Amino acid sequence: MVARRIGLGMLAACLASTAAHAAVLVEEIVVTAQKREQEVQDVGIAVTAFTGEQIKQLGFQNSIDIIAHTPGMTFGTPTAEGNNANLALRGVALNDFNDNNESPVAVYIDEVYVSAIAGATFQLFDIDRVEVLRGPQGTLFGRNASGGLAHFVTVKPTDQLEGYAEVTLAENSQIKSELALNLPLGDRVATRISLAQNRFDGYVKNRVPGIDDPNDADSVAGRIQVSFDLTESANLLLNYHRSEEDSLDGSWQHQATWQGPWENGAPLSDVSLPLPADVTNPSELVLAPGPGVDAFGYRDDDGDPWAGDYDRDGPLTIRNDGFSARLEWDLSPDLTLTSITASEDYYRLFGEDTDLGPFPGIVPTFTADIEQFSQEIRLAGASERMRWVGGLYYFDSEVRGVVDLGAVAFDGDAPACRVSACRPPVEDWLVFYHADYDQDTTSWAAFGQVEYDLSDAFTVIAGLRYTDEERDLEFLAVDLAGGNVPNDTFLDFTSATVGDLTENDSDNWTGKVELDWHANDDMLVYGFVARGVKAAGFNTGLLDENGFFNLVTPAQVPVDEEELTSYEVGLKSTFWDGRARFNASAYYYDYKDFQAFAFANLGQIIFNTDATVNGAELELSIAPTENFEALFGLGWIHEAEAKDIESALGNIRDRDMVLAPELQLNTVLRYTWPLAN
Repeated sequence: MVARRIGLGMLAACLASTAAHAAVLVEEIVVTAQKREQEVQDVGIAVTAFTGEQIKQLGFQNSIDIIAHTPGMTFGTPTAEGNNANLALRGVALNDFNDNNESPVAVYIDEVYVSAIAGATFQLFDIDRVEVLRGPQGTLFGRNASGGLAHFVTVKPTDQLEGYAEVTLAENSQIKSELALNLPLGDRVATRISLAQNRFDGYVKNRVPGIDDPNDADSVAGRIQVSFDLTESANLLLNYHRSEEDSLDGSWQHQATWQGPWENGAPLSDVSLPLPADVTNPSELVLAPGPGVDAFGYRDDDGDPWAGDYDRDGPLTIRNDGFSARLEWDLSPDLTLTSITASEDYYRLFGEDTDLGPFPGIVPTFTADIEQFSQEIRLAGASERMRWVGGLYYFDSEVRGVVDLGAVAFDGDAPACRVSACRPPVEDWLVFYHADYDQDTTSWAAFGQVEYDLSDAFTVIAGLRYTDEERDLEFLAVDLAGGNVPNDTFLDFTSATVGDLTENDSDNWTGKVELDWHANDDMLVYGFVARGVKAAGFNTGLLDENGFFNLVTPAQVPVDEEELTSYEVGLKSTFWDGRARFNASAYYYDYKDFQAFAFANLGQIIFNTDATVNGAELELSIAPTENFEALFGLGWIHEAEAKDIESALGNIRDRDMVLAPELQLNTVLRYTWPLAN
């Protein structure tokens, strides 16, 4: 969709780039990948980092856009901008889209973990930098970061009076704006207010009258930060932020390959929309068999992927309210105490026109409330030859979810579902699946990492983390239509019925051992073995022990934790008098109990199996002159294979993992010149 819009603001930003910015992509970027400030070329981790200026120049509008120039990074989403985005690094991803699960590619904003998948997509505004760390980060970040993480760092208050404002106008009636104001309040207090909004009309045409075009956007976000210099050595930073997305979900192209059972009548392709006046009910249409007709008799044969017939205004609402308090206290010149306290609330409502046609065939709606609290305390120190950090981490979350799905029989008479009535009268459905679930998670961890200089050239790094986690789920799925499953119950997964199966507790050790060789001031060679873990969890999709949607037993609802052991070597180099930079990494992943995902009928289930992944990445940045720069990136996955997957026919075989393309390439070529000084 971004490729279909040309923002005037982005064009203006590119034209305004002067020769002073020509080499911005090869300048050194300071990152905090090891919980302390380091130049990115000095960190023995595969890191792709972007400054705030680069984010503007590359046209990134939301958090997912960084994928375009991050080797080895991809994503998948059910539908639409802002919906649950499953990030993938080197093929490691969450193969699920339910709200109670968490991704193995963790997202952090100002060092605060984002547990909600719906919270992974947000508008980028007033950003200082973004750091993408590939590979398991099981020591210092820990929380589910077995595949890596993306850390978004916002611009902090300073003692300077400054600000900016930007407006973008584009096709589809887009209006996008940003505003930031930094305001000092005396010698010890400063505040920064940042605001953003983005709105555009749906860019997919809906041919059904009276229902809006899908794939639009309407988002607003704001952030206020207040910094207090409590003493000469202690600072307290308070951060309150809020964002809201209120749009219509994305609709994709209908591609039917099923032949209907109808014996008489005209093909639906011969029936114009809206339906003829004498047809008051879609089921009165009698359809002839033919290729490319779906189970409800519909065929979209116009060949236009940007248009369709959608009977439902599918809502997509995502809200986030959050607060954090960060205390940084220099106890001595070589000893720093950091405390980060944070609370985040997320709400998501998502309704989908699953059948993608003009009839209300399959209509699901998902609702979730997610509340999380986290507390991190760490102490960092340094001596002549050693740097170390240690700390404690506490995490608590509650997920309250509802899954509704109406499915109509071929001869049913269900009315179309509108956004104002996403739950149609239950008597009109063949089945109305309704599930409520409550999931509670409590986790704590202790961690530490030491860097010791064996000599001027060699440094050894060792880290260890212990995590203890308790997670429980209460899940009840019933049929509100009645009479289609025994006792009107699809699945009763409650402690009164299944006992201890509702508790899925785990504890684990993760960590890292690394050796760095600084061959010279401009070259780092590193190698390490690291282990990461993604927490155990539960299935909450369309589950049914009666076989209507997806035949499961209560024992299949819990999912064991997955363990990833990584073996990696890498090179970071700067040459040509600082005008070029070349980084490379190669890795091998050994997966135990990989949380794989499979569809069965209309349901889905996560299950554990083993997997292996291996590949390499290259990044090259060149600025031969003050006015010309080039950036090249390559991600290669030689193998990403899940073992012993059972097919619908019962055959056992290995399968390629999803979101693991064999080859990714990205390129930027830019020439800039001064314009009117």
